Amino acid sequence: MKKKNRILAGALGCMLLCSSPAGYLVAASEQPQTQKIENSAKDPIQTQEAKQAVLPEDLAPDYNDPDYVKMQMPAEQTAASETPFSLRSIEAVTTKSPYTGLVYTHGAQFSDGSIINGIDVSKWQADIDWKKVKAAGVKFVFIRCGYTALSKDFAMYEDEYFRKNIEGAYQAGISVGIYFFSNSITTNEAKKEAQKTLDLIKNYKSMITLPVVYDFEAFSNAYRAYGLSKEQVTKNTIAYADIIQDAGYTPMYYGSPNFLGSSFDVAKLTAYDCWLANYTTQTSYKGDYTYWQYSSTGHVDGIAGNVDCNFYYTGGDGELTPPEELDPEDFAEGLGPVSGLRMEDNDMDYITIQWDALEEADGYKVYRSKSYGGTYKQLKTINWNEVTAYTDDMVIKSEGRQYFYKVVPFLLDEDGNLKYGEESDILTANTLRQHAFRLKTTANIHLRRQAGTEYESLVVVPSGTGLPFFKFTLATDDKKWYKVTYSKNGKAYTGYLSGSYVTIYTYGNTTKDVNVRTGAGLAYKVQRKIPKGTKVTMVGSSVTVAGTKWSHVKYTLKGKNYSGYIPTKYIKQT
Repeated sequence: MKKKNRILAGALGCMLLCSSPAGYLVAASEQPQTQKIENSAKDPIQTQEAKQAVLPEDLAPDYNDPDYVKMQMPAEQTAASETPFSLRSIEAVTTKSPYTGLVYTHGAQFSDGSIINGIDVSKWQADIDWKKVKAAGVKFVFIRCGYTALSKDFAMYEDEYFRKNIEGAYQAGISVGIYFFSNSITTNEAKKEAQKTLDLIKNYKSMITLPVVYDFEAFSNAYRAYGLSKEQVTKNTIAYADIIQDAGYTPMYYGSPNFLGSSFDVAKLTAYDCWLANYTTQTSYKGDYTYWQYSSTGHVDGIAGNVDCNFYYTGGDGELTPPEELDPEDFAEGLGPVSGLRMEDNDMDYITIQWDALEEADGYKVYRSKSYGGTYKQLKTINWNEVTAYTDDMVIKSEGRQYFYKVVPFLLDEDGNLKYGEESDILTANTLRQHAFRLKTTANIHLRRQAGTEYESLVVVPSGTGLPFFKFTLATDDKKWYKVTYSKNGKAYTGYLSGSYVTIYTYGNTTKDVNVRTGAGLAYKVQRKIPKGTKVTMVGSSVTVAGTKWSHVKYTLKGKNYSGYIPTKYIKQT
């Protein structure tokens, strides 16, 4: 598996490669669908979505801008699927959008997570009062940074309101994602679009906590990429996403149900999140998605004219209820558990887990705990049987830290009720260790079987014992436990030591001649200068008010032992 492959990554501090443009993902032959009701005069969805785009005053038409062209296309009225997805049920969650006034039915598989309101914008919303938008309840926004023009020749442009929008949204406290409206025909053009995206957003990286979206739409002959094969669209999507991902962002792709089916090989895109565009109050889409763009004609205080409205589904606040506390009717007899649960990849800031597909399941829920015996909270609902991997990039960036995972399969019965399968065994996974860390006990301390005082003591480790540690975890949100192996009388014991009774240190070499000071900061007195390549032991760290990191180090010069503080950036850990 490719390193840092953000498989279904999630959290409103993280995801979206499927962003739709600032409103109106629709076209003559393929655009977000609305559900047709026989008496159209009484159909609020049809009435709303069929409206012509309402634009702010003083914006000149631009038929070379793909977002503008899309906004001129009336929303397609399509009949409901003959075999509707089984989520139409009283068990499904419903919410009323404050921006359309309509009630929306969400899939039962999202019922134990959180549903967050957001929008997406481009220049066609013109000047936005972001403080009013925030006050209106908007939690996130996808902002168009640029687009490829509809001209025959390949030409890319920056959205002229991009910088104003991202700065305004960020200052208002709204989470930000990005989309680029693609019209690439070749893989090379898609790569150029990715690089253009990175060039546009490079000064705003700290502001972007949601995905960066490949918004490819070519559903009429007005678009230069119209008629591109499914194979080529898929190759272009992957080419764009991989460059975005390698730059440290979470990629995502975007599309309506018909367009996803006709123009994308979705089975080859399971490594990325999807942004679904479906203008209806209850989607019948069966595939996996993390965001749902449900309307292009919302009205939000602070924005003149129409704006796209979205739901973001996150399981971050959901908790795994122990099986004995669930109603027996909530279980599907004989479903699960999944097999082959394993850690597939890891780094200092992400863990990827994987499992074998369960043929009879409709999807899976992924749960995580920070400690072996702790509370498991839901991370992700996966709506595809074939998607059997998840990248957790919401871990705290640190080396060797442990996390604990469970996967629970589910299915949806004929009435749309969600039925849980048997939960998996616990998977212990860890962030990557790149350096050699050691600890020293500061008291006689019990080595316990798991991280917590409630677990059995295997042996007592004497005060002053120095040991390398493999990983660390938490028994509570603030108490660390370290996994070590300790030998006594020829027998090796592997267990956990409480962080309350150990001192942690690691080794490194100075990368230049550097002054050692009496404290963490340039205001402190210089003790001496030590030469490049001096071996140091780091026993602590500090951060100054200005944000500079300093390490408390011990070192030996000419046979004498010393200690002091040097900037961490001048130490290469070994």
